[in-house]
Amino acid sequence: MPSNYKPYGLKTTNPPPSSAEHDVLFLRQHGAKHAKWHLSAPLKPGSRVKLSYGASIYGRDLIGRRILDIVRDSAGNSVVLHEPSLASYIINSERLATPIYPNDAATIVSLLDLNPSRPGEDEDEDQGPPFEIFEAGTGMGSLTLHIARALHAANPPLPAPLRQTLISSPFKPHYDFATSRGCLDISSEEQASLDEYASSRRAVLHTLDRNSKHARAAYKLVRNFRRAQYLPSVDFHVGSVDEYLSQRLEHNGGQPFLSRAILDLPSAHENAERVIEALHPNGLLILFKPSISQIADFQAWSTETKQPVRMEKVIELYSTTTSEGGVHDSSGGRHWDVKTVVPRAEQGQAGNNKPVQVMRPKVGERVAGGGFVAVLRRWPVSEMPVREAPGEEAEVQE
Repeated sequence: MPSNYKPYGLKTTNPPPSSAEHDVLFLRQHGAKHAKWHLSAPLKPGSRVKLSYGASIYGRDLIGRRILDIVRDSAGNSVVLHEPSLASYIINSERLATPIYPNDAATIVSLLDLNPSRPGEDEDEDQGPPFEIFEAGTGMGSLTLHIARALHAANPPLPAPLRQTLISSPFKPHYDFATSRGCLDISSEEQASLDEYASSRRAVLHTLDRNSKHARAAYKLVRNFRRAQYLPSVDFHVGSVDEYLSQRLEHNGGQPFLSRAILDLPSAHENAERVIEALHPNGLLILFKPSISQIADFQAWSTETKQPVRMEKVIELYSTTTSEGGVHDSSGGRHWDVKTVVPRAEQGQAGNNKPVQVMRPKVGERVAGGGFVAVLRRWPVSEMPVREAPGEEAEVQE
């Protein structure tokens, strides 16, 4: 019998990964009453993670441990190491702006209809210009991170030394965060290597915010998730929509260069004309709004100004209530409580200790998400979009 023979049906699994320096962990601390969750900062040997019940734990006691290992904090409580999901990472991170909650961000990414090919799969895409997306209103960086993850496979691998540079390098002292290109305090050779990689990208997300503090915080949010895995696909900018896109259009000879655009702004129509001008024909424009009346205002503006776009759909994003042992991840859908319990015996009666199943909808501790999303398609200027009469709907062929 061969030495590598395995009985039919026997599955082998890889051991859980070990945590490393600069990793972010989701720690479940078991206290006297109930467990509490804590999202750590990027781990460093000398760092100290503050927990509940007056306890803490040093980074050196977490680095090198496997996921699901159990360690003890300074008060003797057991702490279980977990790897944060994208949703739990975003919801439990510090924020300077209201996030686009993960369930809403996932819906928006789906509406963007991104189908990136890997390098080498499509010769035309490899030799053509990059697939560019523009996001106006970076905010916390939640949608930024979701889009970057969707684009990740389209770009060539980042060499390990460059990734380590992104993870570990500090910001330049007194750096005015106007753009993420050149914001790190690194050598000229390292910066040249990063710039060379950036020029080889096949898919890029440009995200812009007027507030430099928001942009810098969003940069850190993307960098700290999975040790900057998705950071190379994003360029951060600070300034106005019109100024940034006007410069890009001038540099591109007035030709459109964007394939997708997202406007998460209070008055989107005040910034949309330049965005539409920069969109390729057949490109998609996404509006994210808290009120349906804001969508109607944009539709009225686009009609009155004869913008070459047609609104294809408007959907409502449902708000969700989330509660999972203190973890708020707003991952979408209705949460249910499914567990096995042993009923308590009534006073004066002996319990039979027979387990029963509990299956019921959860009552959440807070409401997250919600709003409205509109999807518009850019048409060639010479072919104004056909607008349907009120009540008219196109027949869908099955």
